[in-house]
Amino acid sequence: MKARAVKGIVVKDLRETRRDRMAVFWIFVFPLMWVTLLGAIWGGSSPPVVVHVGAVYFNESAPFTASTLIGIMENVSVDGQKVFRITRYPDESAGLEAVKAGRIDVLLVFPRGFGKNVSSGLQGKVYAYFDRSDPQKYQIASGVVKGFFSEFEREMAYRKLNITLGYVEAYFPKNLSANFSPSMVRAYLVGMMDPIDLKEEAVTGERPSPIKFYVTSFIGIQFLFATMLTVSNLLFEEIEKGTLRRIAASPATAWDFLVGKMLSTFIVITASILIGVVYSKAVFKETVFPGPTGWLIIALSAVFSMSLGLAIAMGTRSMKATNALVNLISMPLLFLAAIVIPESILPRWARPIADYFPLGTALKDLRLLEIYHRPPSEVFPDVAWIAINSLLMLLIAVLLYNWAIKRLQ
Repeated sequence: MKARAVKGIVVKDLRETRRDRMAVFWIFVFPLMWVTLLGAIWGGSSPPVVVHVGAVYFNESAPFTASTLIGIMENVSVDGQKVFRITRYPDESAGLEAVKAGRIDVLLVFPRGFGKNVSSGLQGKVYAYFDRSDPQKYQIASGVVKGFFSEFEREMAYRKLNITLGYVEAYFPKNLSANFSPSMVRAYLVGMMDPIDLKEEAVTGERPSPIKFYVTSFIGIQFLFATMLTVSNLLFEEIEKGTLRRIAASPATAWDFLVGKMLSTFIVITASILIGVVYSKAVFKETVFPGPTGWLIIALSAVFSMSLGLAIAMGTRSMKATNALVNLISMPLLFLAAIVIPESILPRWARPIADYFPLGTALKDLRLLEIYHRPPSEVFPDVAWIAINSLLMLLIAVLLYNWAIKRLQ
């Protein structure tokens, strides 16, 4: 490999990239727009969930009624935000129409006699009609409503238990064995009513910031999409200008040419990543600056992506076909490789793509390192996997380059 030839290719490409306004937009301006847009939408703290509840009930004179329960729901709040927004409906059909129209998330129907049953210690029935047209919204609304009723029932059960135990202690025979006491009765009844006592303890762990997640998404877009597109466009410039034939006829080898193209592309993409990282810090006060292992992962990923872009360009030898293939590959992978969305919300069939496709693996490991601060030793097996795939893809690019050069001649 001739260092002088590689240097000449790198310098020429950097000058041409600087003059290309479209390239400057996609490499530098578009990423900043991406970080700004997603940071503005998702960067702030998420407000508490608000569930729109419809209620149908009848007026009763019992000590505890459906109106009492609805009043309790209206006062439930998290961080000063009311959790339930209640709308009363005159009858069940009007409430169901509201559910179907999407005006409310759930309709609660309290039959006649609900208050009388609950006040007298009997079971009170409640019918809940959920809007299931949006599965994710249904899961949230269902979880919040059922959680409220579960906690409310538990509180009511303990109050009934305390009343019952008051009578037990008042009328408990004094001459029974010491092994059988009111405290034992209480423990048994509590265990029967509430067999498992789950205690929630707070743990201060690493909480991933939305801004940091989308900064890593921006980095992923750069080494997935921008590198493939940039290196293939630089190659087609050589073909269109007729300089590729002269380069092939010169003492410069295939390795000299390809390494030069990849180095110039990597310099440009690295500059773009640094600008995005600094921009996020200046605007949102948060960012991700990769450490040595993180930069190694970025470099290996860029080699894989650039080699793939070169292989596509050499295989098609058409700028239109190459751009179409690059978009066809990169656009689905932005989602399927968990680059712009979390892996946790991917369908089961897409998880292997995020886990084993080299660029998906790379971004997952980058997030483990820079967001969750995992030790580098934890990701070294994946780094080896990315390196092997990058080397194989680079060899394929060299073979296709030599094949394309022979066709040109």
